Amino acid sequence: MHPLQPSHSSADTAMTNVLHPLIKSNLGILSQKLALLDLLVARNGAKQASIDFQTMCPIVGASIGQHFRHSMDHIELAALVASSNSTDSTLPPRALHYDLRVRGGTLEKDMIESRKRIIGVIDIFQSLRTRSIDIDGDNALTSSSVTSYFNLTADSNKEIGLPSTIGRELGFVAHHAIHHMALVKIIATKTLDIDERELPNGFGKAPSTILFDQHQA
Repeated sequence: MHPLQPSHSSADTAMTNVLHPLIKSNLGILSQKLALLDLLVARNGAKQASIDFQTMCPIVGASIGQHFRHSMDHIELAALVASSNSTDSTLPPRALHYDLRVRGGTLEKDMIESRKRIIGVIDIFQSLRTRSIDIDGDNALTSSSVTSYFNLTADSNKEIGLPSTIGRELGFVAHHAIHHMALVKIIATKTLDIDERELPNGFGKAPSTILFDQHQA
């Protein structure tokens, strides 16, 4: 067996609850968002924090608010579909339209509304965790079919639908958000002069990067 090949069998994999790590990953990202908002207020007060939230970073070309709004659009959509999804395979797959987004709105500029949105999505994930009963039920949810729609080219406004599952999309939105948090980290440290040590551990780092760094230490 190759040393990097997992030692577990397909039967072991089938018994692995994938919903719990998906929830944990998304909740971790959402908690980091709240921690940064709290830090902005703690540093300079609510008024300046609101300004900092909207400040454009010349390196990234965007603000914390814009990156929060974009990544929240994806996380919220997947969470809502997961929370309302039926495991009845006879029903048509639910649809996720990731590129139908409101840009430049209140959620990019109003830190209070952004916080409310984050807390609301945290509640959805916590509800999913509370509803978790057993591995079979959780895996039935994560393997439920959905169709994910994207604009894949700029020469047409037609969305392309890709077959997927609830679990795959919950993983995608977490992975997608990590990259936005990495850019938020640049804004925080380079434009707002926040010391990186003030940020939560692992802020803007993918789990694979953290594991790699630990292995190199």
